Formats: sequence, C-alpha cells, structure tokens
Amino acid sequence: MRNKSIAQDRTVLVGVDVHTKSHVVAVKVNGEIAQRRTLVPSREQWRCFLEQFPGCEVHVIYESGPHGYNLHDWLMEMNGQLEGTAVFVHIAPPANVPVQPGKRRVKTDRRDSVRLIQAFEMGSFEDVVVPDKGLRAQRELVRTRLRLKGEEKRLKNEIHGLVKYHGIEYPDKALRKWSEPWRRQLVANAKVVDGDVVMCVRLQLKVLGEIQKAVVVIEKKIASLYRRGSRCEIAQRIGGHKGIGIHGAMVIATEVADFGAFRNSDAFASYTGLVPGESSSGEVVRRGGITKEGNRRLRWIFVECAWAWVRYDREARERFYRLSCRKGKRKAIVAMARRLAVAVYHRARSNSVAA
Repeated sequence: MRNKSIAQDRTVLVGVDVHTKSHVVAVKVNGEIAQRRTLVPSREQWRCFLEQFPGCEVHVIYESGPHGYNLHDWLMEMNGQLEGTAVFVHIAPPANVPVQPGKRRVKTDRRDSVRLIQAFEMGSFEDVVVPDKGLRAQRELVRTRLRLKGEEKRLKNEIHGLVKYHGIEYPDKALRKWSEPWRRQLVANAKVVDGDVVMCVRLQLKVLGEIQKAVVVIEKKIASLYRRGSRCEIAQRIGGHKGIGIHGAMVIATEVADFGAFRNSDAFASYTGLVPGESSSGEVVRRGGITKEGNRRLRWIFVECAWAWVRYDREARERFYRLSCRKGKRKAIVAMARRLAVAVYHRARSNSVAA
C-alpha cells in the first residue's frame, strides 16, 4: 500500500462498510470525497492506511454488526501510536442510518460507506457504547446460558411430541418429571413400541442431559460473577428488586454497558422497546403497540421478571390487577415491565455509580 499523504492537519471522515474479507472505505476531506478503496481486514493494513493522515483528526464511522468490535479495538490500539494522528471511532446502529428514498434500489458497498459519512455529519445516530473486553466476555457467558436454556426447552417439547406421536405411555406421575427414574421409565415404555423409537428417545434424552450439565456449569460461573465479578455491584443492586434474581440481574447488568449513557429513565425505557408507538398528525392521535426497538434481550427479561414481580409483591400485584381489568393481562404485564425498567434504571444509577 502506498503511504502517500492524503491530508495533513485536517479533520478527516472515514466511512467503512465492514465485511469478513474486505473493508470498503470512503474518505472525505474538505467537504469532498478524496478517496475510495478496499482494505484487507488486518491491523497492518489499517496502520498503513492511517499513516496517510499525519497530524489529522480522523473519525472512522461504521455500522455495528456480526463482526463485533474488532475494528474498534484495532483502531483504539493504534491511537496514540501514530505520529500526531488522533483516531476517533463511531459505531452506528444500522436502524438509525437513513437511506435517501431515491437511492433505495441501488445499493453498493461504496455507496454505503459514503452514506455512513453523511449520517455522521447530519447527527442521525448516537454512537453505540462499546463495552470493555471483560464485559463482553461476561455478556457472552450470560447469552450462552440463555441459548442453552432455549435449547433445553425446545428439546423437551420435541420429546413430548415424540411420545404423543408414537403413543408411548408417560411414566408414573409419582416420579418427578425429567428426573433420572422418570427418564428410565420413559425409555422402558418406549421399548413396547419399537426398537428404533427407543434409540431416538435415548439419543434425545442423552443430548438433553448434556445440555443440562452445561447449564449447571455455566450457572455456577454466573453466580460467582454476581458475587465477585466486575459488574457485581451493579448486578446486586438490580437483583435487590423483587422479581429479579441472580440471572435476571446479570442479563440486565451485562446487556447495558453504561446506564449513564441514558439521559433519564424514559430514555432507558425507550431503549428497551417497552414504550408505546405513536403515529399522530394534527388533531389525529394514534398510539399502538410497543415499539420493540432496542435490545430484545432486555425487553424479554423485563417481561419475565415482571411476572415474578407481580407474583411476589403485593403492591405490584394490585397495580397489575387494576391495569388488567382495563387493558387485559398482556398489556398490563408490559406496562409493569416498563415500570420495572424505570425502577432498575434508578437502582443502577443510585449512589452516583454508572455501569
């Protein structure tokens, strides 16, 4: 790569369309696109590229996506190592990057990189808060548990379906469901039907057992992080609210990188997507269902915890019943989940401690 200087002592905007095998960049200097090129995704390529802007203030803009924060980490490592060059990284939520109506039918990587620069100049988005590597690891641990619990539930439903489809007799009701004696009796009952069916039941029960063992291991690790991890203070404050246990608190504490990034509790509730949508014009006011914007895991965990909250807290239960009489249980529990999100925000921000 040539290291010919493109700009010096200027403010430079670099839009990047990130792919697995290429980074398509567009460079804007002095109000004009000065360069378009494709880089191989590597630290060395980016170092050579940034050396073309000595003494400049370089703003790199790209969309969040499946490649995570790798590019952000590379650029932050280089920041301060390049002579006189200051690098700032801005990660845009894809939903907040506008597309001009007349250009929807033509989409290329080069156009996308320029579009990111335009969105940054217009202030169309707020930067994604980048968690540190430790928080990312904890977040992945918590998300893995959620995925495993989902697989466990799906597999149990498949086993139930297999039993009903082949007319296999269920084990004795005196046995605790899914216990080891319950599983052995299920296999014994399947032998009456067919040998191949028995093999299917055994294999599915074996896979289920392995998933459950993995869940036990990962839950012990999460419990340890709840007590002594880097997010333990925030998680314990959140977990102190009725209806939110260890795992619910850890989901919230790891999914929200910085509670201080939200102006107030309304902004946080909006981020969870639990606020009602609205389409109003003039004297016509239309309010619909919740927006479902933002983090879907947060939205799910707040609804789940809200059910536990109204079950174990008398005041919350009375409020839920009043709302359900007017709106129905589904809308009422969403309203309680939104209220819970507001309460969690204030707990997390208490004592002037931000996540």
